[in-house]
Amino acid sequence: MNTVEVRPARSSDLSEVLRLLAQLHPEDAPPDPDQAARALAAILSRDGHALLVAESDSAIAGTLHLVISPNLTHDGSPWAIVENVVVDEAERGGGIGRTLMQEAERRAREAGCYKVQLMSAEDRGVGAFYESLGFKRRARGYRKYF
Repeated sequence: MNTVEVRPARSSDLSEVLRLLAQLHPEDAPPDPDQAARALAAILSRDGHALLVAESDSAIAGTLHLVISPNLTHDGSPWAIVENVVVDEAERGGGIGRTLMQEAERRAREAGCYKVQLMSAEDRGVGAFYESLGFKRRARGYRKYF
């Protein structure tokens, strides 16, 4: 297995992050380049947000978005949500996703979060992966798209 380094994304990573996200959501049209650059700049500058990338052999092979949210329950302890977890199709099964998720969990614990949660489509076949990381299926999720 190659060495994997997880680090915060930089603005120069945009094209590689978009390439990976296209694998996660192939049905989506590519974003407008200017809008994507503005969105990335907002994510990178916003408190509580971390867009992480995993590098393997100096190439970006995975990404996820971690959001830490303030909270008024659980003694005011924040909580975290992980979104847009994707590892390059050619690199899957090599531990990159696990390394990314472990770093997200480390950051959430360091921030004092009482939980980290994520949602995944039923048909993605990743339930066993998340369960191997200690996640439990606990709720029914609802979405309303605009």
